[in-house]
Amino acid sequence: MEDCPWDPEGVEVCLDPEGQLVDKRAAQGLDLRGLYKRLVAARCLDLRVGRLGLPMWVSCAGEEAVSVLTATLAGQEDWIYPGVRDFALAPIRGLDLDDFARQILGVAGDGDRGYNGRPGAVAAADLGIAYAPEPLGLHLPLAAGQAHAQKLAGTGRATVVIFGEGLTTTALFHETVALASACDLPLVLVCKSQIWPEGAPAEAGLLGDSVAERVKACGLWSRRVDGADVVAVHSALDQALRRARDARGPGLVEVVVTQLQAGATEADIPAHRDPIERLRRHLDREGQWTPTFQDVIEAEVRGQLERAFTHAQAKEAGR
Repeated sequence: MEDCPWDPEGVEVCLDPEGQLVDKRAAQGLDLRGLYKRLVAARCLDLRVGRLGLPMWVSCAGEEAVSVLTATLAGQEDWIYPGVRDFALAPIRGLDLDDFARQILGVAGDGDRGYNGRPGAVAAADLGIAYAPEPLGLHLPLAAGQAHAQKLAGTGRATVVIFGEGLTTTALFHETVALASACDLPLVLVCKSQIWPEGAPAEAGLLGDSVAERVKACGLWSRRVDGADVVAVHSALDQALRRARDARGPGLVEVVVTQLQAGATEADIPAHRDPIERLRRHLDREGQWTPTFQDVIEAEVRGQLERAFTHAQAKEAGR
């Protein structure tokens, strides 16, 4: 398959656009069918939350690989500092859907975990999910502080922080990178870089090339992967987390994503830029996907979400 303007350059690829494994070793031991179910669940959740009409809400369709794999790979005692569009990781990490729905709607009760009252925000301290603050980028130094505490405590755990490439031009990002490097923190920075064929690349006009290349000058280990390739994202995040837990220093994983509902019509974006479709193609090639399998997954997830949001909205109406 020939490259198209939507295909990112300089990225590691394990699963090609047609769903064929380029690097079979990267997929060894992976339950790709189970991973596919989680990706579909994250997409269904995104669509359901989108119907709520929350202020300042932006779809995360196309970015599911980051949320799903961060929640899957982070250990029980690791901490995650998500961005505002990474709420799908909470149910995957273990947050009850009723609890999740109440927090999204801003009607969480006194017993809900780590929540501070803003609609659309999700947190759970007992699950290691930090609250995403309203000031953009503030969670970066907060995550560095958490990682510093983990290092001082000698827990052998790590902290993950997720953000968009726009924050790499801010002082908060550079200060966080400098602190992580100077103190050798068990911190994994996950940068979601967007690709827009009709415009300049995200790194245009900045010192260096990609975000992954720029942080190398600060002494950070880094990898740049295709966000539509869940196998490559899994490989990079898994390696970054293992390095952090083994006290081998901080790292950055740059995931090049394509937002599927942000200014471009569905016809504009090739299907292989969708991480769900690319993995579906692989499962179909392997005889592990059928339309019935897809229908069952979606029906089950949508039913669970409808029950949770119906209960939460009833509570909101009764306040």
